[in-house]
Amino acid sequence: MIDEEFIKLAKGLLECYNAAYEIYEPQVRMIIQNNIKDVNYIEYTLDKVLDIYTEKGFNLFMELLLYYRTVNFEYAKEYLEILKNARTEEYDDFIKKLEKRKKY
Repeated sequence: MIDEEFIKLAKGLLECYNAAYEIYEPQVRMIIQNNIKDVNYIEYTLDKVLDIYTEKGFNLFMELLLYYRTVNFEYAKEYLEILKNARTEEYDDFIKKLEKRKKY
């Protein structure tokens, strides 16, 4: 049986990830829609969105990264390398399973 403390921790993490998504999703939309070119602001936002370990967070990161490559192609490639090194299939599968649990 799964430890109740572990379930509580996992639930808390997902709540944090979802809250972070709600904060950064409008910022990403604003950057893209307003064609913002401020490299520091875009990279700050990329860093924050990269920490959202959910499928929605990953998709938001990729959307901003695709935009960023039109601003600074070389730095966008570096972020892609960071992403490749930071994520594992096992971790992604674990998060997906947690998101599907009905009791959360």
